[in-house]
Amino acid sequence: MLLHYIRSLGTEHYIHHVYCFGNDGPIKEKIESLCVPVYMGPQQASIKNPVNFFFSILGLLKDLLGFIKKNRILIIQSHLAYANQLAVLAGKIAGISSFPTVHNTMSFVDKRSSFDPRVHIKKAVNAVVYRAADKVVAISQEVKEIIQDIFELDDSKVIVLKNGIIPGLLSLGSEHSGQKEQASSQKLKLIGVGSLTHQKAFEVLVRAAAKLVEQGFDDFLVRIAGEGPERDCLEHLILELGVKGNVRLLGVRDDVGALLRTSDIFIMPSRYEGLSIAMIEAMASGLPVIASDAPGLKDYIDQEGNGLLFEIEDHKALAESILLLANNKMLLEKLSKGARDTFESEYDIRENIKPLDTFFRKCVKDT
Repeated sequence: MLLHYIRSLGTEHYIHHVYCFGNDGPIKEKIESLCVPVYMGPQQASIKNPVNFFFSILGLLKDLLGFIKKNRILIIQSHLAYANQLAVLAGKIAGISSFPTVHNTMSFVDKRSSFDPRVHIKKAVNAVVYRAADKVVAISQEVKEIIQDIFELDDSKVIVLKNGIIPGLLSLGSEHSGQKEQASSQKLKLIGVGSLTHQKAFEVLVRAAAKLVEQGFDDFLVRIAGEGPERDCLEHLILELGVKGNVRLLGVRDDVGALLRTSDIFIMPSRYEGLSIAMIEAMASGLPVIASDAPGLKDYIDQEGNGLLFEIEDHKALAESILLLANNKMLLEKLSKGARDTFESEYDIRENIKPLDTFFRKCVKDT
């Protein structure tokens, strides 16, 4: 998402700097390829040790303020929980505008016990942070309404910047690998993209694959691109259900665009989402989306218009949806066109980012 933000805002009126809280990864190299410097700040200590956590936060705040001063930063846009909290605080101290961004319908749900003091501390900090920000950026109307409800913010306080991508900039990476897989098999190709976590619920997709085989449909291949803590459990489930020949865990890939282009259907079984970039990329590639009716997904899938919905965690319903498209090529083609049309009308980030660009320019003009 950050790559698309930078490209959309451009460099004619902006000098971009990226400050990261100590977690390196492949995205750093991609951002630097745009001639945008990426600074790796100190890592945050675990909140399980309150003393170490407190001093690490002070260290982070000091480092961030030094970064802002050194690079003459005028606007700070942050992403995700702790970054939003620190960025708004640093913005107030430094006297610059801050725009925390909320990406998920479940961002403020804390599953820890209500007796845990950290739950109440986090809630109190968030209440201060999101009220103190110049504007809160929500990636969808649904997320905006959640923010307004929790923090009692005026409508003008929260701006919706719908997620999107720049057409033609899907990551192709080692495209030849995708072409080889396409050439080697005419099987129906299903693809899922995302971290292997409880939220993404890829075990539902694995169980759906087993259900298809059980029903006598074996002419398909599921590819899941991503990595995460659930990998071992998924590998065990694949072996247990006997679908090793039908389901492949691809790990982290730099050729997601190529994989999408050599697939037939995009599957998103998540328990909850924001406005998924992976889903948008799939629509840009003309893939019908079969998704759970989870928050953050159900409002973006037009049933039998650009995809199909099934009930959360219902692997049998997912299998039925896959089988429906496997046996109905006309519907598959209709949903494919609908997905591409939805992308073109809704998810071009160059159009979606214009309101934020306007606010950024106004903030600088007023300083």
